[in-house]
Amino acid sequence: MRKKIIFLVMALMSLAYTSKAESVKINDFAVTQGETITVTLDFTNTRPDLTAFSIDLTLPEGLTLVEATATDRYAGEITVGQPDDNVYKICGLDANLGVISGTSGALLELTFKADERMRPGTYEGLISNVEFITSTRLYVRPGETPFTVTIEKGTAALLGDANEDGFINMSDVTFVINYILGKSPSPFVFANADVTDDGYINMSDVTAIINIILGK
Repeated sequence: MRKKIIFLVMALMSLAYTSKAESVKINDFAVTQGETITVTLDFTNTRPDLTAFSIDLTLPEGLTLVEATATDRYAGEITVGQPDDNVYKICGLDANLGVISGTSGALLELTFKADERMRPGTYEGLISNVEFITSTRLYVRPGETPFTVTIEKGTAALLGDANEDGFINMSDVTFVINYILGKSPSPFVFANADVTDDGYINMSDVTAIINIILGK
């Protein structure tokens, strides 16, 4: 009886394995504050029978996943969930059990947006909890893969022009004060309003805009 139990456990364990032959990666990329960029998630595989997958993406704070779409390597439906802050779970499922075609190249196109308040610099992202499922319900699990995101400083049209009307005047001061008070003025250009370039909008920026108006 004990031998049968051990055999059953070993059989269940064989339904999932960590694979070094299969790998996923996102090449390092750069994006400007407040802008979007589309990159690819590349997949290298040796198995021809992979029909579904689940991938976790951990992003630096301020970088959001706007959209994930499949390339022509996969005909299944792509869904995106967010189980935790800065973590996105991307799932692919083909109801017809169609397989991932080819053995290398882009599997997904991912569109990211960098918050205009992100500080310029280099950040780390992580691909983890990767599972590919075969048509016979075998789970193939490649390891984790880090990637680097570089946030570049946006070019402000006119520093201090919070409402982006092409002028710096008391209207901009009013806009910034309303923003601080949580009134959500619109349009509001964070990069223009953050005159002190500290990543925050506060009374220091109000003072700085007034000084610009006064020619100081």
